[in-house]
Formats: sequence, structure tokens, C-alpha cells
Amino acid sequence: MMEKSVYKISKMDCPSEERMIRMKLDGLDSIKKLEFDLVNRKLTILHKGDTELITSLIDELKYDSSIVSFQEVEELPIVEVNRNEKNVLIVVLVINAAFFLIEFLFGWISKSMGLVADSLDMFADASVYGLSLYAIGKAVAKKRNIARLSGYIQLGLAVLGFIEVLRRFLGIEELPDYKTMMIVATFAFLLI
Repeated sequence: MMEKSVYKISKMDCPSEERMIRMKLDGLDSIKKLEFDLVNRKLTILHKGDTELITSLIDELKYDSSIVSFQEVEELPIVEVNRNEKNVLIVVLVINAAFFLIEFLFGWISKSMGLVADSLDMFADASVYGLSLYAIGKAVAKKRNIARLSGYIQLGLAVLGFIEVLRRFLGIEELPDYKTMMIVATFAFLLI
């Protein structure tokens, strides 16, 4: 038998917190599956024992976490778990990649740094999902390297965004086209 622990993590709302939690719990052989629900800020963990250790490791991140439920469940075949994870990751990867392209294109056309910055955030999320898709079923050491690469991508995008803000601050730019900004931002808001 396995245990299923569900945590409410109030300060978990993006892939960055998800990645931090994954890194914190990395190496615990008792954990068989982590299932993140960023929208509802919940984490479901399938594991064998170590509930107190898992809870204390999550608490160390200070993301305002609490255990919501705990129950014993029958063990799922790992192949089924991997297939479900892949399907979810593919869907969110496609959505984030599509909105990256849309927001970047219209941000560039309308000269909106806000849309360009949000498109880079979508790209960062898409890269995390793509790398996570690649990491499913891989060894722990390989997953750690993939997480590190994801962090470098996030850092690189932040530097690019900062450079663009500086460029616009120091140069004379036209005002952005607010109509295009509002239309694309509305679609991005509806996606959330």
C-alpha cells in the first residue's frame, strides 16, 4: 500500500515554486509521484512512509503549507503515472508556447514592454514544462541537471528583459499601442 498526502501551499503559484519544492524533495526514495495543482495551490504526493519528513521539508521552504488530507491508496503502475504526467505537461506546454508567440509578436508590433515581458514569462513556463516533459522517468541526477538548466534559462530571460527595459529607458521610444496591448492582455488573462 501507498500513502497519498495532499498539501495546501498558499504561496505556490508558478513553476518556480514548483521547481523549488521538487528540488527540496529530490532524493527521497519514498516519494513515487508529485502532482502539482498550481491553480488551486495544492500538492499531492504518493509515497511510502516518511510523511513527517516530507512535511518538515516542505515547511522549511516557508510557502505557508499545511497537510489537507492523508489516506492509504493502492499502488499505481509507474507507467500510468508517467503517461498522465506527460499528457498534462503537453497541454500546458502547447498553451504557454502559443501565448509566448502571440504576446511576443503583438508586444513587438505594438512596442509594449509589458506584453514582451509577459511573453518571456510564458516562454520561461513553456521551457520548464518542456524540460519537465523530458525529465519524466529519468534518473534523479539527470533531473537535477535539467532543473539547473531550467534555472539558467529563467536567469537568461530575466537579463534579457532587464536589458530591454534599460534600452527603452535610455532611448526615445514611441508610446505603445494601448489597443493591441489591451486585446492581447485580455486573452492572456482569460487563459489564467
